Amino acid sequence: MKFGLIVNLSKPEAVQLAEELCAWGRKRNNPFLLFADEAPALRQSGIPLDRWLAEVETALVIGGDGTFLQAAHLVQHSGINLFGVSVGHLGFLAVGDPRRVREQIEQIEKGDFKIERRRCLEGVLATEEKERRVFALNDLVLSKGIQARLVSLDVQVQGKPICEYRADGVIVSTPTGSTAYALSAGGPIVPPSLDCMLLVPICAHTLYARPTLLGPDDCLTLRPTENSELFLTVDGADVYPLSSRDRLDVRLSRDHGVNTISLPQFDYYDLLHEKLLWGWNPVSERSARRA
Repeated sequence: MKFGLIVNLSKPEAVQLAEELCAWGRKRNNPFLLFADEAPALRQSGIPLDRWLAEVETALVIGGDGTFLQAAHLVQHSGINLFGVSVGHLGFLAVGDPRRVREQIEQIEKGDFKIERRRCLEGVLATEEKERRVFALNDLVLSKGIQARLVSLDVQVQGKPICEYRADGVIVSTPTGSTAYALSAGGPIVPPSLDCMLLVPICAHTLYARPTLLGPDDCLTLRPTENSELFLTVDGADVYPLSSRDRLDVRLSRDHGVNTISLPQFDYYDLLHEKLLWGWNPVSERSARRA
């Protein structure tokens, strides 16, 4: 199996781990492939990106969830499998352990893993000038600009009016993104094995606004109803302005998704227990320490 590396070069611990893996790969006569933009920072030789995308079967993503999202956008049309190694903080996408990464790579080489296909959101931003198509693994967020005021958004599903939100904004999320911004805004945690979308208002100024789950074939339409400054943010990176004459249509993409590698020892609910401290009782822990 041919492995590639995608590294968060702004994190010294990620760079150090990548350099160690490159040396290890050369000793095993199975070097990691690097694309030309990253290779010089790791003191390695690289290859053009188009060749990298054609030759790599599995990409090791060293960083955090932000690095993983960037990698997902890079490889989403290639069929490359992604395995994230976390050197960040709260990682739900990059779950590999940097202390055991060599063992985990050997486990992948032996075929002891499964592929999880994570579906992306497909958004069509229709403006007066043109239509722009965007894809998100985590979420699409409509939010206010620099003005400290609420925005009004008309929400339709399959062309039928559902509600009008007056809020700081709204998050449309995949199950993969349910543990990201949507969780902070009060949305539910949804296993990535479910095919659905989440609609989560941000600080809604009403008592009836609640997070909503939408079906895999639903089409969600969001329209500003007032002349407010709005922005669409795609996976926390790309940002596009909206006017009151624009609309955003969102659905689960049938064709775009990301292949992630799941190892048998990484159970989703164990991950929730570890990352969110589910089942942790601080009173019992303090009592145990005193004893």
